[in-house]
Amino acid sequence: MGLFQRYRDFLLSKETICAAINGILLLAGFCVSLAGLSVAGRRLYFASAVLGGVPLFMLTVKALFVRRDITAGFMATTAVIAAIIIGEYSAAALVVFMFAIGDWLENLTIARANNALSELAKLAPPTVTVRRNGRETIISVEEAVMGDIVLVRSGERIGVDGVVISGVGSVNQAAITGESMPVEKGAGDDAYAGTLNEVGAFELKVTRLGADTTLGHIVKLVKDAQASQAPVQRIANKYAVVLVPITFSIAGIVYLLSGDLTRSITVLVVVCPCALVLATPTAVVAAIGNAAKRGMLVKSGGVIEQSGRVDAIAFDKTGTLTTGKPVVQEILPQGGMSPEELLALAASAERFSEHSLGRAIVHAAEQKHLTLSEPKDFTVLPGYGVTARIGERSVVVGNRALLTDKNLAWPDELDQRARALEEAGKTVVPVAVDGRVAGVLALADTPRLHAKATVAALKRLGVREIIMITGDNPRTAAAVAREVGIDKVFSEVLPQKKLEIIRGLQSSGRKVLFVGDGVNDAPAMAVADIGVAMGLAGTDVAMETASIGLMSDELERLPHVIDLSRKTLEVIRQNVIFSLAMNILSVVLGGYGIIGPVAGALMHEFSALPVLANAARLINYAGRLSGLKAGTAGHSPEEPV
Repeated sequence: MGLFQRYRDFLLSKETICAAINGILLLAGFCVSLAGLSVAGRRLYFASAVLGGVPLFMLTVKALFVRRDITAGFMATTAVIAAIIIGEYSAAALVVFMFAIGDWLENLTIARANNALSELAKLAPPTVTVRRNGRETIISVEEAVMGDIVLVRSGERIGVDGVVISGVGSVNQAAITGESMPVEKGAGDDAYAGTLNEVGAFELKVTRLGADTTLGHIVKLVKDAQASQAPVQRIANKYAVVLVPITFSIAGIVYLLSGDLTRSITVLVVVCPCALVLATPTAVVAAIGNAAKRGMLVKSGGVIEQSGRVDAIAFDKTGTLTTGKPVVQEILPQGGMSPEELLALAASAERFSEHSLGRAIVHAAEQKHLTLSEPKDFTVLPGYGVTARIGERSVVVGNRALLTDKNLAWPDELDQRARALEEAGKTVVPVAVDGRVAGVLALADTPRLHAKATVAALKRLGVREIIMITGDNPRTAAAVAREVGIDKVFSEVLPQKKLEIIRGLQSSGRKVLFVGDGVNDAPAMAVADIGVAMGLAGTDVAMETASIGLMSDELERLPHVIDLSRKTLEVIRQNVIFSLAMNILSVVLGGYGIIGPVAGALMHEFSALPVLANAARLINYAGRLSGLKAGTAGHSPEEPV
């Protein structure tokens, strides 16, 4: 589906159309004025302010009379009307344009999130193969019924939730449960819609369909989380609540004391100048540009303001703190065999394997530039491993169950070392050569290169609580947490439980940022104050649901965006203080009749220049941290042991 079809409603909305009209007329007015046609330019500016300001005016009226709420929109509307009264049409058009663009970007974020939900539902395949009356039939998922027997082949996505009744397979369910390694499925095991059967084939009995599946529940959780989020209280709105009543009171008092309507209008013009109206958006736009230069997509101004208040960060594990791919970390040979020889034999046997562990073993051998042989009599045993002949040698690579099935005994010393590796959260793959156990390979999903440095930097920034929430098993989760420096871990957590943990932090007064990459992370991202998605490793729904996207998967950028947001809040406060000081001075001068509307308009314009200059500093802000070191937390995935 093309871009226009996916976002048709948003692109044809009155907000989008009005923003486009405002921008086109503003640009045309500027060009015409440069050409010396000042009258035509003023008319275009006036049209830009009036036509483009329709959504702003409507929102202001709705907020004032329906919600009884005074917002920054009211300040902008006042400034626009006052500027029009005194003939400053260009200033009126510019204020409208700034607000129109800000609202347009935030509405785009909502449209993208809604589109992501529809895409999420498509994670399950449109058809399934069912066995009815002894025959295999391909039907749509909607036609499947409870109790149907569904056949799942190698490389297929599962379309329903069910219980395996026969066969075996290796299922990648990281997107749903967050487990880093494929899970071997056999009779009696649960299987989930939207997960991928990498190797093997099995039959399952349907237990849940459509919206009742685990995937369906995730979609519902995201929708509910988005609907329950309280609107962000913007800084400008907080000032507006106080400033607007004061402004009109002063204007009224000036008129009562002087009887001069011009003085009252002058007060309205100068007390709601561009400086205050632009104090927040200019700083936010500069900060968003700074983040974009460093590979971080920030989706709205409210995100920058909220990120500066974050005091608790929750990480997903698989694909976020870790690479999401198994890597050979240790090689333990037996019987005089060298580590290189053991790895070469195992990789040769796994050369044609489609299993993620097999591919990791082959990749490790290639990284060491080992020569691999062509396997003969290659056989895949789904759920167990592979067997092959390498030259004149018989090689078996798999799991403990395969060795038991082949009547291959473990040496006691090797068995103890293997169990110690498993206790440390690693996956142990035994290798047998010519009927004897020749050693084991230990694989694990390794922490990202700068994960440890990132966590340390966040702690230096004063983030009060850093936790990890994962669907993986406790041993693996604890091992990664120790390695990267996280103190609190929640393991074997499903999407619903992630929401409860995030909401628990929020109920204790924390402003929570959640970092994830998978489908199962989307509900937590939606309910957190700020959601951050890993761009390259992450799923589309994670990117669309999140408030911030790390486009290059560089986790070490996260401390910068928090530091940048805090600096932005500092700049906004500076801009507001300056604007209020100008307001007081202007009110005094206008109230005593020292300056009139024209001079007030000049103050209106020139007081914005220091605000713009101060905000512009954020574009090149490098941060208060010295930068993350090149040291690693764990081994690089390109450098297996």
